[in-house]
Amino acid sequence: MISDELLVGCLAIGVSVIALAIACGPWNRPYQIRSMAALSSRFGKPTARGIWFLIAIVAGGCGWSILNEIRPAYATPTLREESAR
Repeated sequence: MISDELLVGCLAIGVSVIALAIACGPWNRPYQIRSMAALSSRFGKPTARGIWFLIAIVAGGCGWSILNEIRPAYATPTLREESAR
């Protein structure tokens, strides 16, 4: 595993944990972000919580797939040692 993949995967998992904490937590500050405030005022706070939960699921899935080195069939990993030669 390349260290870049580890960094990006861990950051995605971290974003997932933060978004999940926002979705499940008692805080009101994250719902004052302009896009979330618009969703809250139009559809209600449960919908905004659902969007935070969706962000958590997508970020967690991306982080998990990056850390497990899941790639599309057409993508081949490049090793830095080979590209330096």
